[in-house]
Amino acid sequence: MLSLAACSNTSVPSGSSAGPTPTPSRTCGALAGITGSTITLGVVFPKTGPAASIFENFGNAAQLRINEINAKGGVNGRRLLLKTYDDRNEAKTQSLVAEQALKDGVFGILAASQQRSMYPALKQANIPVAGLPNLPPYATDLNVFGVSGAYSTGYTSTAPAQRLREIKSSAIATVSLNSPGALSSARGFVTTLSSQALKPALPIQLLATANSSTELIAAKIKKSGADAVNVISLVESGVSLARSLRSAGGKKITVLVNGLIDPSTVLDADGALDGAVGAPYGFVPLQLNTPEVKRYVAGMAAAGVNPYSDFAPLGYIAADLMIAGLTSTGECPTHEDFIRIQRGVTDYTGGNLLPGKISFAPGVTPDGDPAKCSWFVTVRGESVLPDTGPTCGQLVKVQ
Repeated sequence: MLSLAACSNTSVPSGSSAGPTPTPSRTCGALAGITGSTITLGVVFPKTGPAASIFENFGNAAQLRINEINAKGGVNGRRLLLKTYDDRNEAKTQSLVAEQALKDGVFGILAASQQRSMYPALKQANIPVAGLPNLPPYATDLNVFGVSGAYSTGYTSTAPAQRLREIKSSAIATVSLNSPGALSSARGFVTTLSSQALKPALPIQLLATANSSTELIAAKIKKSGADAVNVISLVESGVSLARSLRSAGGKKITVLVNGLIDPSTVLDADGALDGAVGAPYGFVPLQLNTPEVKRYVAGMAAAGVNPYSDFAPLGYIAADLMIAGLTSTGECPTHEDFIRIQRGVTDYTGGNLLPGKISFAPGVTPDGDPAKCSWFVTVRGESVLPDTGPTCGQLVKVQ
């Protein structure tokens, strides 16, 4: 049996405020995870294990958003409580912690993982889920909401290709992590090139792992005549390829690095990323001078955690989505009302932290459409400069 040490209440970051004690105006019937004064949610992600660094601070960011709403009195008079369940990015462990979450009676789940073993049980129990849309349930299960759009292997946005066209690229190389999700994205990206009068410079180049050597791939890209390359992997792969391309010499090739948001990554690259284009993982650049971005960055810093962790902002947005759904259902929320109401939402903005509006209404998938917009950044020297606005594309059917 799994030790219950893996399932614990998330601590409240220092400096946060629990807010006033809520006083609901009426008593509701028996509802899972709901008392007269509280609503209990769960967050499932790899807090430990080999994938912990990928999803680092997802839970802390979710807790930050919950602290903010609690400081304002909670949701419809109830404070939110968040329990953490560590799935270690293991299928068996995820099933066990989900079973424990159901026993704990959580109302909803916030999620980020590469595993999907818990989703059938959550679907059967009709538990609302808000999370990272990197798995098939985020296209098929009506109780599951992708905070940055639906998962889809059938459609993809032209936004990255449009951004490369804007910098006068013409022949594009594509490098992909050899995983189902990354390969699906890579094939979709290649499909969009012709819509922007671009062409592939060579077949998709595969990385066995995110830390694989990129020297041979860099040599192939140089020989192909490519003038830009899209690296569909973790940010480490993009940095490594940028280094390898610089070492190979010759004509400069623009590198599109997915996940590039952290200024420290640029500093550590020692100039290899100069001129690179970055694409955050579904949210706006954290270099924007907007009230919402500044509040998130300051809140994470005050809690002593890195706001630039790869998927941390999506943890914050997942909590925001759950808060929005609970608010819409009124004083006596039910799973059915939450799902029904949220499935009608066509303009979710993640508290203005998403680059474009997200629709949860049935679209190209039962769970809505994939994201059409990305907000890119450009590296100039040691600075990460956000574009003046998002790049919004059209959805193209993947061949």
